[in-house]
Amino acid sequence: MNDLQVIDYSGVRVLTTEQLAQAYECETTQIQQNFINNKSHFEKGKHYFKLTGDELKVFKASLGDSKISSTLKFTSALMLWTRRGASRHCKMLGTEKAWEMYDNLEENYFNPPQKKMTAAEILSGMAEELVKQERRTARLEMRQERNEENFKILNSRMDTFNGIGTDEDKRQKLNSMIRAFSLKAGMRFDEGWRNFIRAYNTAFHANVNLLITKYMEKNHIQKKKRPTTPEYFERAGLLDDALAVADKLLNGAHAHSAIDSILKHS
Repeated sequence: MNDLQVIDYSGVRVLTTEQLAQAYECETTQIQQNFINNKSHFEKGKHYFKLTGDELKVFKASLGDSKISSTLKFTSALMLWTRRGASRHCKMLGTEKAWEMYDNLEENYFNPPQKKMTAAEILSGMAEELVKQERRTARLEMRQERNEENFKILNSRMDTFNGIGTDEDKRQKLNSMIRAFSLKAGMRFDEGWRNFIRAYNTAFHANVNLLITKYMEKNHIQKKKRPTTPEYFERAGLLDDALAVADKLLNGAHAHSAIDSILKHS
């Protein structure tokens, strides 16, 4: 049992036909024949997944250089069996060994014992949840502040500035707003961006540069392909937050006083 490589597909723990045959100590042809003879009793997505074409290519790539990956090199169609599929095959084989091994599979493969979290892991999880809560609180505070100051709708405001049109996408709008803010504040475009990032970090208790670095590590992105700040906000689903901060900078009574207001704790 310990020799089985753990495989997940679409968030579901699965086994290949070869793994299932290995566990039940039978031939792969028995598994295949049982499926053919009883196909009406197997439901795709419930008992098994059948991968071909691009789906199979993506799945093979996800296995890396593992032992299973090498055995699937020339496979053009692959069956993956779920816990229910493995149970159905166990019943069809009907051997004492199959029943014994299915119990083993269910306990140790499909439903492995949960790892006991260390104190450090618990604290890390609590810290991560705290950061999320702070972000939610910051968003609510910003919305409340905008309502109290009776701000106009973001898109209609941006129409009053040259180069900012409602037909632009959000990423383009962000760039346009920072450019307009820079002109209004009498600073270079790159200085405007630095002030915006400081404002964003303060408003959301964040570190944009660190967030981008972690995003690159998580998604295995090379340094030379580092996303720009607007690209990161777009990919991370944070453009609305970024636009809210830019709107605050751009539409204050005076650009510099708006910066001072947002960055008073920075």
